[in-house]
Amino acid sequence: MREQNRALVGGIIGIVITVAAFGLYYLVTLNTTFQKAVLDEVHNVDNAYLTIVRVPSSPETNEEIQTLLMDMDDFQDILNQLSNLELQKISTPIKDKSSFYIYNIYIYDKSAHSEIVNFGVDNSKQISIRSTKGYQRYEVTNSFDYDTFRASVDKLITNTK
Repeated sequence: MREQNRALVGGIIGIVITVAAFGLYYLVTLNTTFQKAVLDEVHNVDNAYLTIVRVPSSPETNEEIQTLLMDMDDFQDILNQLSNLELQKISTPIKDKSSFYIYNIYIYDKSAHSEIVNFGVDNSKQISIRSTKGYQRYEVTNSFDYDTFRASVDKLITNTK
């Protein structure tokens, strides 16, 4: 009987420790930066290229989806704008009707022709990231000059038409 009680108490303590560890892990991974979530996934910038896809956010528009393929070096200024963004995990989308486009950026490995990571700048308040760690939606928690980002990407797309 005494051994059963010890086993029961040991099991309960194990469950409590496991739940606490998962809770702590969740809290630690709740916040991140764009640098950690996206840019650190690209280990060799010289061996990477990207595709930018600009999608109208309103289905009612007759505007076409724009696509641009380029080297990472040509996109570096824009990545620098994003690198200091602080992000917090969210589970539900943040709606922003003032955003006319969703910008999806796919980063590929040149030698393997495989996707490394992709991210979507959905609006001024939300970024979605898909990497080897899975898919996650984030809220931008610090200041983000979305209009400058949008203008920079739109200029690249317009200049390559």
